[in-house]
Formats: sequence, C-alpha cells, structure tokens
Amino acid sequence: MSRYLQKISLKPYSDTEIWTGWELEGRSGEIDGLVLADGMSEAELARLGVTEFQRIPAEYLDSGEFRPRES
Repeated sequence: MSRYLQKISLKPYSDTEIWTGWELEGRSGEIDGLVLADGMSEAELARLGVTEFQRIPAEYLDSGEFRPRES
C-alpha cells in the first residue's frame, strides 16, 4: 500500500486548490494524476495541508481507474 497526494480545484466556486491524501491498498509506484507521497516527511505534507490519508480498499480500485504508469 502506498500513499498518494491529489490536487483538487474548487472551481468554479473558488480559485483555491487543495491537496488531499489517499492510501491505496494493493498499489505502489507512480500513478498518473497522483503524486507518490511515500518518501515525503510529515513537515512536507503539512506544508501542503495534508495531515491524514483516506484509505481506499483494493476492491474499490479493481475497476481499473487507478493504473500504474506504463514505462
């Protein structure tokens, strides 16, 4: 299981963008659209406003929407 960050835009309601954290069961390595956060320190994550990671069980990921980058 790896931890990832995702930047989310709040447009059209606000010009603000926020970061959210995900723990994806059964996934590791780079995934398109997400930033691998396994090597980031708590201080680095806190600067982005991420203090916790939402766990996503593997059965929700089997739909094929989160696929590793092809080399």
